[in-house]
Amino acid sequence: MAIRNMNNQTSAKRGFTKTLLCLSILSAMGTGVAAAQDNGQSSDAEDTEVIEVRGIRASAAENLAIKRLSNAVVDAITAEDIGKFPDKNVADSLQRVPGVVIQRSGGEGATVSIRGLSSDLTFTQLNGNFIASSPGEPSRSFSYALLPSTMIQKVEVFKSSEARLDEGGIGGTILLHSRKPLQMEKNSGIFNIEATNSDITDKNEPQFSGVYSWKNDDEDFGMLLGYTRQDRTNRSQTSRINIMNQNYLYTERVDNQEVEGGATGYAAQSMVQEVLEEERERTGTQLTLQWRPTDNLEVGMNYFRFTLGQDSILNQLEYPEWNNNDRFWTDVRVNEAANFVTGIDYHVGVSGEQQVSPIPRMNGEYKIEESTSDTFDFFMEYEGLNFNARVVAGHTEAEGGPSEKYRAAYYAGESSLFYGYDFSDRKMTTYMDPEMINNLAAGIGGEADAGATDSSFVTGTQEETYAQLDVDYFLDYGIVDTLRFGAKYRKGEIHRDTRNSFYLDPALDIEAEEASGGINLDDDYSKNGGIPELTGLIRPQSLDNLSDVINTNLFPAVDWHKYQDYLLDNFVHYTRIEPNYVYGVEEEIAAAYLQADYSYENFRGNFGVRVVKTTTTSGSSDKVRYRLDWKDSEGNELPEDERLYEDFIYIEKENSDTKVLPSLNLVWDIDKNWVLRAAAAKVMARPGYDDLGQFQTLTYTSSEYAADRSSADNFDPVDDVEGWTGSGGNTELLPFESTQFDLSLEYYYGNGSGAGIALFSKDVDNFVVPLIIDVTRDVPDMSFTLPNAGDETINVSGDNIQVRDFYTTANGTNATSKGMEVFVQHFFDNGYGIYANYTRNNTNQADIELSGEKVGESPLAGSSKYQMNFSVFYEDELFSVRASYNKRGPTVGGYNASWEMNYYTDTYDQVDVNASYNYSENLVFNASVINLTQSDTYVHLGDDTKDRFIRNSYGGRRFYAGATYRF
Repeated sequence: MAIRNMNNQTSAKRGFTKTLLCLSILSAMGTGVAAAQDNGQSSDAEDTEVIEVRGIRASAAENLAIKRLSNAVVDAITAEDIGKFPDKNVADSLQRVPGVVIQRSGGEGATVSIRGLSSDLTFTQLNGNFIASSPGEPSRSFSYALLPSTMIQKVEVFKSSEARLDEGGIGGTILLHSRKPLQMEKNSGIFNIEATNSDITDKNEPQFSGVYSWKNDDEDFGMLLGYTRQDRTNRSQTSRINIMNQNYLYTERVDNQEVEGGATGYAAQSMVQEVLEEERERTGTQLTLQWRPTDNLEVGMNYFRFTLGQDSILNQLEYPEWNNNDRFWTDVRVNEAANFVTGIDYHVGVSGEQQVSPIPRMNGEYKIEESTSDTFDFFMEYEGLNFNARVVAGHTEAEGGPSEKYRAAYYAGESSLFYGYDFSDRKMTTYMDPEMINNLAAGIGGEADAGATDSSFVTGTQEETYAQLDVDYFLDYGIVDTLRFGAKYRKGEIHRDTRNSFYLDPALDIEAEEASGGINLDDDYSKNGGIPELTGLIRPQSLDNLSDVINTNLFPAVDWHKYQDYLLDNFVHYTRIEPNYVYGVEEEIAAAYLQADYSYENFRGNFGVRVVKTTTTSGSSDKVRYRLDWKDSEGNELPEDERLYEDFIYIEKENSDTKVLPSLNLVWDIDKNWVLRAAAAKVMARPGYDDLGQFQTLTYTSSEYAADRSSADNFDPVDDVEGWTGSGGNTELLPFESTQFDLSLEYYYGNGSGAGIALFSKDVDNFVVPLIIDVTRDVPDMSFTLPNAGDETINVSGDNIQVRDFYTTANGTNATSKGMEVFVQHFFDNGYGIYANYTRNNTNQADIELSGEKVGESPLAGSSKYQMNFSVFYEDELFSVRASYNKRGPTVGGYNASWEMNYYTDTYDQVDVNASYNYSENLVFNASVINLTQSDTYVHLGDDTKDRFIRNSYGGRRFYAGATYRF
């Protein structure tokens, strides 16, 4: 093999690397061409039969070869064949990489975390650049649900950094590589047709994918076209605590009598059981062109478009704390050790005058939503005498969010004269009057909750324009054989706004209303007697096909399709873009790097430095609310415009910082079997958009308002007392920074077999956690006159006001994540093979700081104690099957400032099975079962006990069956 335009020493080194890669892969493929050459047969194309090896074994061998030959700590996943990735979703495949944890949406992998850090700290790129994805709320975490796996040829997971890699991945960097036409055979491709079904939807739904590649006879111009479409219904079921704080302390009761010396505990403020049914339609399109006008020059372009439609209906049964007093309840159960109320039973008229409870409340949400992502890039590569140069320029943009959404709610009232809930055996169990549905259909109870009938929703856009130059200069200077340097410029922007869908009387003159002040909530059907009666909308039977997650004797629900038909038949749909509740973040990033690849005898690796300057401009429309008075002198509730005044202030702030990020990777090829690696680097990532730019809300509650609210059943002891409260983002958040080290020993043997152990350590500063604190803020000076309080005047000072219970985020410092990874991959001669890995991760209690002061402690959110994967497969010429077991240990969630504890997701495990049958050389039948074990997730508060129930959910067991035709 001739290597063009290089000195002999460099050629030998590069040639050895490529040859080793080929040998590693061929060792798993058996004999083939190597045997033909050994027998002295001609290697001319016209005389040689090309043996194409496909399947699990060849893919696993290539993965291991890439890992072995890398100069950094890298894991790889390659497609088993054209258009055939190992799983239905790229994220599902990544969960088998050591140290990787995925988060699911609708039972499908959506986001990826690496080595115990948040998915926002995993940086994902397609062909070396950022992919915009905006599912309403903009996020730095890429949504893998948007990306069809058929378009991906290879995935690399970089766990140690290199200077040439874009910054942003403290957890790690994932590089997705799509196929290119000049790398494929002329007129080659695949068609795949499948059907899918889930145990909790019982619907058979189709999906299709296809890839076609063409190139001319000279093989200097090619075109590749890919397309995929997937229709599926996701039905997730969840029981959860909606609000968990320490505001509601109760004593154990039996038969409505307080138990003498009984246990005390805090009760959840609101509980919810919900069933979300989502009609998901995903399409993906890829167009790639390549042209080599000369032997030295190549130009090309990529275009990707992904769309994800997510129309959904959400049914909820809600159990608020409104009736937590002895006029309603009979029994209160308390787990003394957990300081937690585990159940309450309620009954009408248990003491004194009969009082009817509105609970449970039936909530519903109807949503039409779509997310799109478009990416275009142009690339040019030039091979000079002793250098390679590559130029890439592109633009990516995404938008997402609902185009229509409404929420509505109905009270139970007299339809159910008793109900209750209980938390035991890591489940939420509820009960209600079994005649509730019949009573509602007969017109008993079912009053509409106009206050919970709304239509607010969030949309977002995200875009980035980028350009970069990379140069690889090949030289023979001591131990350095390649000098890499380059620069990159990125300008990104996100915008998030709030919208409302109103349903208006057809007689309303919309143009006149817009001219005179605009359409508002007072014009909506819900404020003008337009909410339909429940009698004709209640579903005649309880929701069915419920998993063990929803433990209830009855699940009454509204037919929300009928509700939507009623709205469209009687009103005019109108969407208003709110001028407020808006925030935006613009980032301008300039980076340059210098990296040297070196080799000396059995040592190789790289060292370098990356310098990054980031200028961030964030702006938000902050709201100030003045709650002045609630009732008049006769005790009547005042109209909203008399009890509340609101003002908005748009604030913009700019921050700039420069980071120097050195990195070092060292590899020692001890012999042909053993490899020792060491790596050290300083890396960074930017805070989440919502944490950084979220608008803030400040609320002032007057003494008159607080006094009026004090006797209400739904009085909130935090928000309804005199003074200032608030919430909002923190524009002063610093970028995440981490100093990290890796050390690993790897052993490669046999046909694509190997094992290894790795140690890693990450010291993380400036990670972001939510908390509730007291702060000072500046607001405009305001004066108000209260006509219902004797014309009393209220003066609200605007400088350095004290705000209590302010919900925000802050930086944490001195966090460490240390752990160990082990892996083994072995091929047996009889067609069987195994792949297993285990990751152990330990984190400390880190400090949380605000404005330089310690305000609390928290472990690293997103970290798991351990992660393990075990896959066993069998493969021969006709048949292959693989079973994969994935288990994740307890995982740290967000911080509950009221309890001063974190949430934890308990241990989760799942089994997936894939099988295929080669009917002919070109036709393959395949089948899969995802979540064979019907596993569900469980979340609790605190790591001292698992008894503080927070949530459990189930996304279903899903089946696939189909056929793939290759040509």
